Amino acid sequence: MPNDHLLLEIGTEELPPKSLKKLMSSLEKNLSEQLNSAGFTFTATRSFSTPRRLAVLIEDLANKQIDQQIEKRGPAVSAAFDGNGDPTKALLGFARSCGVEDPTSLERLTSEKGEWVFYRGVQEGKYLHDEIELLVTNSVANLPIDRNMRWGSKRLEFARPVHWIVLIYGNEIVPANILGKATGRTSRGHRFMSDGECTIPSAKDYAATLEKASVIVDFEQRQQQILKQLEDQASFLDANLELDEALLEEVTALVEFPCALSGSFESAFLEIPEEALVSVMKKHQRYFHLTNDKGKLLPNFITVSNLASKDPSIVIAGNERVIRPRLADAAFFFRKDSATTMEEKLARLQSIVFQSELGTFFEKAERISKLAEFIAKETEIDEIASSRAGLLCKADLVSEMVNEFPDLQGTMGGYYATNDGEDENVCSAIRQHYMPDYSGADLPSNPVASCVALADKLDTLVGLFAIGQPPSGSRDPFALRRQTLGIVRICIENKLSLDIRTSLQTSLDLHQHESSTDEVFDYILDRLANWYGELGIDQDVFNAVRYSHAGITDLLEADHRIRSVQDFRQHQQATNLIEANKRVANILKKAALDTLEPPDPSLFREVSEKSLADQVESTQKVFSEGSLNYEEKFLQLAQLQPHVDKYFNDVMVMADDESLKNNRLAALAELRLIFLEVADFSLLQS
Repeated sequence: MPNDHLLLEIGTEELPPKSLKKLMSSLEKNLSEQLNSAGFTFTATRSFSTPRRLAVLIEDLANKQIDQQIEKRGPAVSAAFDGNGDPTKALLGFARSCGVEDPTSLERLTSEKGEWVFYRGVQEGKYLHDEIELLVTNSVANLPIDRNMRWGSKRLEFARPVHWIVLIYGNEIVPANILGKATGRTSRGHRFMSDGECTIPSAKDYAATLEKASVIVDFEQRQQQILKQLEDQASFLDANLELDEALLEEVTALVEFPCALSGSFESAFLEIPEEALVSVMKKHQRYFHLTNDKGKLLPNFITVSNLASKDPSIVIAGNERVIRPRLADAAFFFRKDSATTMEEKLARLQSIVFQSELGTFFEKAERISKLAEFIAKETEIDEIASSRAGLLCKADLVSEMVNEFPDLQGTMGGYYATNDGEDENVCSAIRQHYMPDYSGADLPSNPVASCVALADKLDTLVGLFAIGQPPSGSRDPFALRRQTLGIVRICIENKLSLDIRTSLQTSLDLHQHESSTDEVFDYILDRLANWYGELGIDQDVFNAVRYSHAGITDLLEADHRIRSVQDFRQHQQATNLIEANKRVANILKKAALDTLEPPDPSLFREVSEKSLADQVESTQKVFSEGSLNYEEKFLQLAQLQPHVDKYFNDVMVMADDESLKNNRLAALAELRLIFLEVADFSLLQS
């Protein structure tokens, strides 16, 4: 039988939409790997999914494994035959393992080390029909399912109850039992737009057959259809589509035959903050919102239906009827919340626990306020606004709106603070203090907001480390990894020059816990190293700065050094300087540096000793003036390279004369120190 296509379809009840694409890709990957490892060749794979199915198409799949040439070395000839020339138990056992009835028919292999019995044969490949059930079962067993379900009286488990399995090779059914279901060629079309069951004539006809049954099984094709329909609807309304990629993917996972329809709601609801209206539409109804050319929200939405209705107006009216009470609730919550000030809301935080050992959100707000004020003072930012914003930033947690829409925390606080007449910087900082709220997200846009965001994140990080609850493995309930990355990005990208060690200690003092900041400081630097790795900065470059004499305390200042070292290593003299630093570091490794006196010029015996000492002194003087940036400092250091090379050519550092040896070690220590002020170049790979 020639190679042909294999189709696997698992039909289920509605699968979780946010996991559908991941499940689809994983099934394709797992089955490909299983077939590869089993020795079945194929040319390509495709995956499909809808709310009620996962499917994989394996193209040009061999129906049989490739025959394998088998070679085995058996026992030595001396151990294979006894004194009479008869086979020993060792030879008989080896022959049985090779499937050979006559042991004397085995070949012999001769080499310089001796002579052995040798088997050479062919292992015939197994047929796909005999192996596919196990391969599919293994593929399904390793899907990334968050929570399996059981159904009926059996102990079978899957993401959702399984109703049918299609397994076809070419145009033939492959008999098997997968997830408790006998395989066949019967799939199911759209719930309402088809006759129900449909027959798949061959694996190649899968997508076309289901499309006739009003099911678009190709996820990407379905998503592109939805996007085109959304854009058409927006164009018809002369509006701008505000596309949320995550929402688009979720909606694609919810429908089998998409049909986009537009609806509207009363303009009076636009008096509510736009973020609240958008949250209602996206989170509750999965609607796409629209804006005008000025970016203002319009009283329109687009919904994606799972069928093509004969009378779309009925579907639209139904969606408008559903959204109206949701918007009315939001309007009620906003009016009720606006009736009390942020100061009054703040007092109610005393009854809400942040963490059992770290107190209430009221206590956290007080700590954030003081820490934000400290950070503002250190960075020459408005201390009063930072302190005020820090105090009020969590007050909206007691609001009705945030209780109903948790994703609006901070955002609603900014609106309520504006209603109270708070300073605009305070309102903006409250609105933005959770930023960045995911990897790559926007940062706070003004200095006060940066101070409050840093204070909030540092307070959480320091507090949890102080009570012995740092992140461990996959457990990170307070998202400390994300918050630490936020600290790094705010300091560096928003250009806040801040002593991070002092800030950590200030935060710890506010917590009043007996602890140390060493562990949390190292954690920040470890995350900083990962961040630079993602930016393409080499690990050895980061380590060279981290373990320099200056170390890392100010993340912004360290960023300048790290990027400068990364650039400098491309300099033509960098390799020699790196090697020289390694040589110096190795020589000084065993020296008792604390006991060395400053180098004595009267003990210099070689011209190159005095020359290098003069160059080091000159470089120290230039550095002390503080007028050079890091790039200029590296070029200055590069000028030392010929003097260092000549020094090592002319001078025996570890001289027999103890005074000469110690003097030369002291000179090298001064040389190394001038490099360590910037970076430990000995850690760089040349």
